[in-house]
Amino acid sequence: MATPKRFFVIALYLLTMFIATQWPYSAKGGGMDLIELSGTYFEIGEQWGKAFGNDIKASVNAEIHGLAHFFNVKKTQLVSMASRFLPMAREYDPEFIEVLNGFAAGADIPFEEVFALRSLLELTFFMQKIPAMCTAVAVTGSATKDNQTIIGQNIDWHPGIPVKLFHIKWPNGVRQLSLSLGGIWEYSLSSHPDYSPFGITATATVAYKENQDINKPPLSMIMSKAGRQKRLDGALSIFINAKKDLASFLMASGEGDILGFECVAGDMAVLNPELNGLIHANHYLTERFKPYEFFSAYVPDSYLRYARLKQLVQANYGQITPMMMMKFLSNHKGFPKSICTHADPDSNLPPSVTLASIVMVPEEKKMYVARGNPCETKYLEYTIDQ
Repeated sequence: MATPKRFFVIALYLLTMFIATQWPYSAKGGGMDLIELSGTYFEIGEQWGKAFGNDIKASVNAEIHGLAHFFNVKKTQLVSMASRFLPMAREYDPEFIEVLNGFAAGADIPFEEVFALRSLLELTFFMQKIPAMCTAVAVTGSATKDNQTIIGQNIDWHPGIPVKLFHIKWPNGVRQLSLSLGGIWEYSLSSHPDYSPFGITATATVAYKENQDINKPPLSMIMSKAGRQKRLDGALSIFINAKKDLASFLMASGEGDILGFECVAGDMAVLNPELNGLIHANHYLTERFKPYEFFSAYVPDSYLRYARLKQLVQANYGQITPMMMMKFLSNHKGFPKSICTHADPDSNLPPSVTLASIVMVPEEKKMYVARGNPCETKYLEYTIDQ
């Protein structure tokens, strides 16, 4: 009889292989249109849904149907499972529920399916089936050439999932560049006229405790709410109070602040920079969380990606620029499970690829985006004020 951990590996592999067959993967990326969203929360969501169009239907089919297919249940059963988070989500962030209602109308799909997609990490956690996800880095002050604050990330997920870039004007006055991964969750650079801009990145970490409670609002909603705050301390407060069990975050502001945040089973820890730098992959850095580490055993390349990025930062200390950060994120040491991740058909681990790479300079309100592997596509510059 297979052990739970062995079952986890097999299940994860089969699911991601199924999803890969639903999306024709193209290794080449290209430029991205910057899509404008504004108005009420519902109107923003409606424009958002229209922008994704049929892509979102394919995303729901690949991700939600993929889970249902493996476990031999109907998609409606998984959608129903996601609905258990809905009462908490409505209470937690009714404004974003309005966005999702608009999204459903704009994409012409049921709200319940949109909400299930936004609950994807929670659903995969139930099934113990979360795939490898991302490497992030932030530097500031003496670590950089011009005392800039720079934060970047490679976004790794299933091959072929659509990625779109939005310029959002939220009703509370926050302006945001938001890179949306398949309508599932977003990576953002936010700015309010009265305060310093800030950027947020996220990497997957997973810990396991017996009987831990994950009945909380979906992580994608918590990330969105944090990105819609006017200041960095407001965003940090959102993560601290959420007490989620999944994911870790790096944050940076235009005033030179960088910090990280890890969470596990209702606990949290703030990561302070070392020598004006912070790096994160898919394993915990906080000592008291390491006994509960579950995910990294199946993605050991997390430790290698972390070490390689740390070496690159140290070797170029005091000279780091946004362009150099782009080179870091294009690094192929350990290929294909490198910082710039490529599909490995010979691996026993599930397929994941870098779908997009971002570098943000909060003080300048700039986000550089490469769609696809950054080794193959150029970073294009976008600004909040454009």
